Formats: sequence, C-alpha cells, structure tokens
Amino acid sequence: MIQKTFWYLMLGLSVTLFVMTIVSNNFWLLFGSLGLAFVVRIKGNKVLFGAYDQKRKEKIERIKKLRAKKSGA
Repeated sequence: MIQKTFWYLMLGLSVTLFVMTIVSNNFWLLFGSLGLAFVVRIKGNKVLFGAYDQKRKEKIERIKKLRAKKSGA
C-alpha cells in the first residue's frame, strides 16, 4: 500500500511539473517532468496498473479463444 501511494504521488508530481512547464515555458523543467514520467512508467507501472493489465490480458485471451472457436466452427 505504501508503494502504491508513493507511485501515485510521483505520478501526480510528474503531471504537476508538466503543467508548470506549459505555464512557465521552461525547457529544463520539461526534461525533469518527462524524466520523472519515464521513471514512473518503467518502475511504477506494475504497482499502479498491475491489476488492470492482468484483467486486460485475460480479456484478450478470452477473445482470442472465442475467435478461434468461431473460425473453426
């Protein structure tokens, strides 16, 4: 639970930095926000969106099985 909160805070910070970049037109702040977003995407994706990704994979497999049955019948 602590990890999830940490990654949500990092995601929020990244979005906040990006909005500040748009408002202030600061090029270096853009690199910081994009770098933080990249780290959140790579390191925090499984923590934040792991359950969603698992359900999505199961749904895709179920659809593939249904297509295979439909085309084979």
